[in-house]
Amino acid sequence: MTEGPGLPEVDRRALLRTAILLVGGSLAGVPKIALAATTDRFFTPAQYAIMSDMADIIMPRTASPGAKDAGVPDYLDALMSNWASQSRQAQFRALFDEVGGVGFMNLDDAGRVSFMRNFDAGKLRVRDPVYTKFKELVLTLYYLSEAGATKELRYELIPGKWEPWTEISPDAPAWAV
Repeated sequence: MTEGPGLPEVDRRALLRTAILLVGGSLAGVPKIALAATTDRFFTPAQYAIMSDMADIIMPRTASPGAKDAGVPDYLDALMSNWASQSRQAQFRALFDEVGGVGFMNLDDAGRVSFMRNFDAGKLRVRDPVYTKFKELVLTLYYLSEAGATKELRYELIPGKWEPWTEISPDAPAWAV
């Protein structure tokens, strides 16, 4: 859980659980759709670049892959083309145009991260539903990707022996389902 001055408490697992409940059943065909949509994108090139960088700041590359590495931008673009309502499509376009309008792409990497910290805090403070939905989708698509499910989370295709007790350290990854 993370909490900052004036910010609501955020539980990453609760957020992920909510996001899966909201969109989980609709994501079964996303990888096939995303691969077909890469040459015919929903977002303009500028919107796609902004969305990709925002997603990668939300889920950056660490010891595990980041959002870009996991294909989140392509999946999100495909969802907008093939799943989202016209209202949701317009809301997401407006969100990325808002970020682009303040010169996000002209900032260096450190400037983008700093901008996103402030932008994120402001949007969460007012409980902006569009930005919240965007963050939920980034997290959901990340953890439903192969990279998110197998490289960040602990995954065993065929589990080993039964262990009634497993030592968990603070740096142990969560289990993929």
